Amino acid sequence: MKIAFASKNHLGLNSEVGTSISGSEYFTVADIEDKELKKVQNIENIFYGHQNIDDNEFIKFIQSLKIDKLVLFKIDDPAVKEKLSKNNISVIEGANGRIADVLNSFD
Repeated sequence: MKIAFASKNHLGLNSEVGTSISGSEYFTVADIEDKELKKVQNIENIFYGHQNIDDNEFIKFIQSLKIDKLVLFKIDDPAVKEKLSKNNISVIEGANGRIADVLNSFD
């Protein structure tokens, strides 16, 4: 399973979960196999700081990461959440704190 966390900075698992898509400088992608962390990547968020994000471009970007879940504090546009769901990417909202701690809270 691959989980992407919206990240406030480049510190990977030590970064704080980002508040939104445009408010997160990076995505920290955790690759988990048999409940064991195998790999962590920091991906620069090309949408950081943008006021108007094209839904379809964002979906293509997220699909290119080949993730199963997206974790962040909030998605401002319900249409984005719906499109992610239609593309078999579950969204977990309401997350905050250090990414490593949030990841450890998942079963």
